[in-house]
Amino acid sequence: MSEPKRRFDWFGFIIGLISLYAGYLVLWYPLKSLSTIAIVFGIFVILRGVYQLWFGSQMTKFLGVRSGWTIFTAIVNIIIGIIFVSHVHVGVAVVIYMFAIWFLLDAVFQIFTSRFYHFFGKKYYILIVILACLNLLFAFILLFNPVLAGSFIVFMLAFFFFATGISELIEAF
Repeated sequence: MSEPKRRFDWFGFIIGLISLYAGYLVLWYPLKSLSTIAIVFGIFVILRGVYQLWFGSQMTKFLGVRSGWTIFTAIVNIIIGIIFVSHVHVGVAVVIYMFAIWFLLDAVFQIFTSRFYHFFGKKYYILIVILACLNLLFAFILLFNPVLAGSFIVFMLAFFFFATGISELIEAF
């Protein structure tokens, strides 16, 4: 059997180049990258709040049920989104601490669930406990060192763009 002739993927090639350039920009302008993350998050929260307002009105219209909590959370979301967009430095700080708290909660969850790995063997269990404790230590470092946490977020975002760009370029040929 003959292999089908494969054509060059221009779209994937362009996306790959754009992703590589985005990764470069993220590393070159880390504070602007964090600001952009905060603004995008703020816009997302505003849109989510608008959706919740619409959903609350639809609940009342179709089900005859009023949901004060839905409207309250929608208004809170819209206010938080406006704060993120209008006061970017607050948004950046919140994003950094959210990231650190997320790591902390994940590490605590790993420690609590590590006992289930005992069924796979004692060595595996010990490895999971050690890694969970290292994750917990790293989470505390991020929580009490926001500059490091911000740098880590920027690094992860740049890595994502570089990895995506390289894979798109490889797939284009």
